[in-house]
Amino acid sequence: MATNRKIQKEGIVLRQTITKEADAMVDCLGPDGVFAFYARGIGKLTSKNGASCSALSHSIFTLIVSSNGSLSLSEAKPLESFLPSSSDLSQFAVLSFLQELSAKLLQDGEGEGIYPWLLETLKKIKEGFDPLTAGLIYFAHLLVDFGIGLDVDECIVCHKKSSIAAISYEDGGFLCKDHFQEGNGQLAGAQKLKIIRYLFRVPLEMIDKITFEKEDALPFYKELGQYLHDQTGASLKSISLFEKL
Repeated sequence: MATNRKIQKEGIVLRQTITKEADAMVDCLGPDGVFAFYARGIGKLTSKNGASCSALSHSIFTLIVSSNGSLSLSEAKPLESFLPSSSDLSQFAVLSFLQELSAKLLQDGEGEGIYPWLLETLKKIKEGFDPLTAGLIYFAHLLVDFGIGLDVDECIVCHKKSSIAAISYEDGGFLCKDHFQEGNGQLAGAQKLKIIRYLFRVPLEMIDKITFEKEDALPFYKELGQYLHDQTGASLKSISLFEKL
């Protein structure tokens, strides 16, 4: 007769879904990708695991594996909380966005490669790095991990690396001046092209080396959000928060 066993998993809480009364399903992103578990009584004020299972908490979870493979919470140990500051609207908007974006795009078992990016992004924002810049970098790398990253190394038509003049979201990357036509992309200045290339190509250890101006960063949330919608059908409610900044 099969018996239940316990395992430990590290993760960042992406979402809680109330199932009945104070119970909830908790979705997390960890080193092995997304996983979910059932947490009984997690919504009670007296729950000792409530803080560890709140959104954007980085915790260690001890989970019971049932005979059918489902997971339920035994206990949780908080490592760090990345809850936004209520007084910083930019931070609140970005963290809400990161939470919704990750929860909506990543399915069970996915996201192993993006986990270090989310953890480092949250740490940098907590340390005071510009949230708008950090959020955009994570957004770009999640698109890459999801298989719809933009080609920002060369013209997507002729593969020429010089004379890049435009970005085509419809075609998925840069266009040189010879292959840009009205209607198949948008002309972009050197600054915009530089920013978007940096977003998709910056390595993890350098995400806090360059900060974008607010007026440069904000339009990219709308543009990449529309690109995501066109590619996947996913709509992100939290993008509307950036209109208030």
